[in-house]
Amino acid sequence: MRDYADQLERRLLAASASLAQVPVVPRRRRHPGAQRLAMSLGAVLAAVLVGLSVSGVFAGGSGTAWGAELVSFANASPLVILDQAGWQIDYANETSAQDGELHFTTAPTPTGPSAEDNSTDAQLSWFDGTLSTSMADLASSADLTTTAPVLGTVAHVYQYAYGQPGNQDIAALWAYDGRVLDFRAGAADIAAFESLLASLRAVDTNTWLSALPESVVQTTDRAAVIASMLQGVTLPPGFDPSTITGSDLTSDRYQLGAWVTGTVACTWLKLWSDARSSGDAAGVQQAISAMATAPNWPILKEMSKSGGYPQVLEEMAADMPSGRWYNQPLEDAANSGLGCPARGVPLAAPGSSTGGPAPLPSSG
Repeated sequence: MRDYADQLERRLLAASASLAQVPVVPRRRRHPGAQRLAMSLGAVLAAVLVGLSVSGVFAGGSGTAWGAELVSFANASPLVILDQAGWQIDYANETSAQDGELHFTTAPTPTGPSAEDNSTDAQLSWFDGTLSTSMADLASSADLTTTAPVLGTVAHVYQYAYGQPGNQDIAALWAYDGRVLDFRAGAADIAAFESLLASLRAVDTNTWLSALPESVVQTTDRAAVIASMLQGVTLPPGFDPSTITGSDLTSDRYQLGAWVTGTVACTWLKLWSDARSSGDAAGVQQAISAMATAPNWPILKEMSKSGGYPQVLEEMAADMPSGRWYNQPLEDAANSGLGCPARGVPLAAPGSSTGGPAPLPSSG
């Protein structure tokens, strides 16, 4: 069981690599509100964030007109950015109306006594919940605990054994604007991490939106973008793209690609699992043959340039004939590795009493 967990953790950490292949910030534990699969799966390719000149827009102070959905995303966030030279947002993701995250990246700085910060990767998450619960979760596995000022309040800071000299794994938690904020980064030491914390700034809506990367996909474009992503993908019978969950949330192209391909894959895997359970050999083979085409799906080829999610999906497809992935039922692996429950298609391993059947997407 431990070997399986270690393998899955390594696969999913690889799956969250960013566009520039920036090293992932190792996370000892995640808060329950951030369902980021490795989803955290954070990578970015091109899709254009454009100002809309139609009804339902917000005109920023710079004269930019923002789509209403993006304004809603901004105002649902804490409106906080990392304001330090060299840092920029490389993706944004909204996991619910209350939860979301920003990922920041910068080029690594030289190591040595004069290096203030050797960070290359940082993440700010916000979510509903209690600070005490989140603190208990992080503190239970921290090697060092301290506090530091941030945004007019005090953050609880935790350092872990992960990381390496010049790039330590450090996290901070604090209550802000009615939610819990979680900031994580690789930093040379606690002092360098505190420098990053001190650089977090509360900004207005226009400034926050102006800091987003062009890769953020607008909700108003979702149907067309999803349709284009499904080109060349082998779809299950009756698959309805409108049933893809999370279509009303703002995210980048890689994240959306993970939702789209993950929903397709989970639906095929459910058909395969149900067919195995009922002894439907033809149904089993149909699903295996369909998923064997995954390496040729254009959207997965595109995503593979930015992160490891396609590799996880393709490995699971290749293991369908055996029904096992790293010595665990493939259904369990898909639930964890592809996020099938979050996509509305939870899988139940043979003999399991949990994660029961979910209705398949239909065209009707």
